[in-house]
Amino acid sequence: MLRTGRGFNEDRNMAATAGSKNGKPDADAAEVKEHLRAAGEAAAGAARARATQAREWAEDQWSGLQERVEDQPFRAAAWALGIGVAAGFVLANLLRSRR
Repeated sequence: MLRTGRGFNEDRNMAATAGSKNGKPDADAAEVKEHLRAAGEAAAGAARARATQAREWAEDQWSGLQERVEDQPFRAAAWALGIGVAAGFVLANLLRSRR
């Protein structure tokens, strides 16, 4: 088989010294490792911040809902009853259409 381009020995040498230049450790690999570590820490920090923001939003929504229910309990009960009836109709129609 005729090979063009790099020779077999050159390929073997490159594979054996993938992490070095002229026998010295490659500083670029350390820089890449540090960059990836920093990027991972930044991504984790951003995810934690978003989770905290979501938790605070959910707590605000829940407390607002509790206040509205306490202020108008009959209206909340009517809404709950209406949602239950609507869900019952939807479920009944789904089960009836299966037959």
